[in-house]
Amino acid sequence: MGRGWRTFSERAKQVWHINPVPDKGFVPTPNTRNELMLTDAGEFANHLKRCEKDIRALKNATEGLLNTTKIVMSAPLPKVFEDAGQGKATPVVSGPGQSGSIGGDFKVDDLTRVAKETAKKLEAEVLAPMQRWTTAYNTVQTRMQRLEAVRLEVDSRRRTVTDLARKIDKQRARVPQKGAKGEFDLDQLIKKQQHKENKLASARQSFKEQEAMVYQQLAQLIRDAVWLKTYIAAVMRLEQEAFQASYLALGPGKAALPMMQQAPVDMPTPLPATPDHIGMIPAGRAVDTPPQNAAGVGTMRSMTNKVTRRQPSGKENGRETAPNPKDYIDAPAAPTHRITRPASATSGYDRYGEQQYGREQPIPAW
Repeated sequence: MGRGWRTFSERAKQVWHINPVPDKGFVPTPNTRNELMLTDAGEFANHLKRCEKDIRALKNATEGLLNTTKIVMSAPLPKVFEDAGQGKATPVVSGPGQSGSIGGDFKVDDLTRVAKETAKKLEAEVLAPMQRWTTAYNTVQTRMQRLEAVRLEVDSRRRTVTDLARKIDKQRARVPQKGAKGEFDLDQLIKKQQHKENKLASARQSFKEQEAMVYQQLAQLIRDAVWLKTYIAAVMRLEQEAFQASYLALGPGKAALPMMQQAPVDMPTPLPATPDHIGMIPAGRAVDTPPQNAAGVGTMRSMTNKVTRRQPSGKENGRETAPNPKDYIDAPAAPTHRITRPASATSGYDRYGEQQYGREQPIPAW
């Protein structure tokens, strides 16, 4: 019987439970410790693959961000143009830092160096050790498959030797009946048993050596698994150093945000002039005008002579009662200035909010 057939038939008996002649007293050769360790190592390998995938994505994203920053900082700033007449326009420099490139005096060489060094360090200090662990795990998996094949071969040869021992016992019982032929058949069975026992011993020795080697490799892999936290911490450190160096490479010469033209806080904004014929009731009395007398005659006559308006008849909205002159003579004076509130402190892009825009004045250019 060939080795491949032995392995296949024994796997069918142990794994698929296909055994036409069940052997109740047979116990398979154990390989429990390696099987349990390989299961745990496989779960850790799945976590390691996820970390490696995300770290590679982070490395590519960081390198892409730094390269994009270098390109964007080298691009020119937009310009403000004014009409120069005859269909031409000229750019206007409104202040320092608002012309030239977006990055100003940033260090393009430093950004390029940071992008390359970060990718190189991540690959050498983090991704390469992870890849070596994964390669070692795949190697152990392959050796575990070979070890399983040797284990099945050992069990198959054990069954063969056990069957030959039973046949020898039966043949020995038949020797007195068959005479010389029975002794010859018995000798042949004994020689065959010895040959099979030698092969079984060789298979057992091979299994013992391979089982110990797989155990040592799995134990080393499991001991090395503790370094994953250190590798992830190294990723955080390298990314922090990369962004800090990139921040310094941009330089301190940032362009200031544009300021809008605003009225001083203490000066009120005058209201626009409004015609009197729109229907508004003008002020009835100046601040320094004395109040009317008890009869209400002199002051009322003087005020009605100064202010020309349509006197109410008392019949508006179906009413026939005479109006009280105090209803419109003593009306409060209309304000002559806009009441403004102190401007709140703004910073950054809050200066562009719509609450700062008025309708009476054109929006200044910024």
